[in-house]
Amino acid sequence: MRLRFHFNEPIRAATRAYRDAEHRSAQIVRDFLPMAGTGCDRIAALNWLAGEQHYLAELAPLGSRLLDDTAVADRIQGHLWAADLAGMIATAEHAADHGRGYRLGGYGLEADNWTVYLLGTYATARNLAGRAAVLDSLATHLHQRGYTNRVVSVASAIAAAFRAGL
Repeated sequence: MRLRFHFNEPIRAATRAYRDAEHRSAQIVRDFLPMAGTGCDRIAALNWLAGEQHYLAELAPLGSRLLDDTAVADRIQGHLWAADLAGMIATAEHAADHGRGYRLGGYGLEADNWTVYLLGTYATARNLAGRAAVLDSLATHLHQRGYTNRVVSVASAIAAAFRAGL
């Protein structure tokens, strides 16, 4: 029996992997974050989300079916910013869980002072409703600064997941 290899099979596999990773990212925010009962569970889910967004950035050139180079670059940058944002929120969650202030983690989005201020406010919020409100403010700020819809929607979706977990 001969194996047949089609010329577009790697693209199909990358497209399938991209779609699966998109589904996992949505599932993390939709299912796992609202169920997270402790700060450690939320930190794990947020770091998992950051990892999925990094994986999506790696798959974007093949799996997203975009033809324009600038569109692919924008998609990759959107995924990387979303990963940074999830990592920053995980860092702020860790600070809130341990009663410490937010410490800079070397993320690209931290170049903006207002973003760092909001994450510091997040770290001092004592309940999920307050943290969700801070994330809503962060989403509004990121939208006004011109970040992609992916980054803004990640902040909004995490806030909605926190509200659903109340």
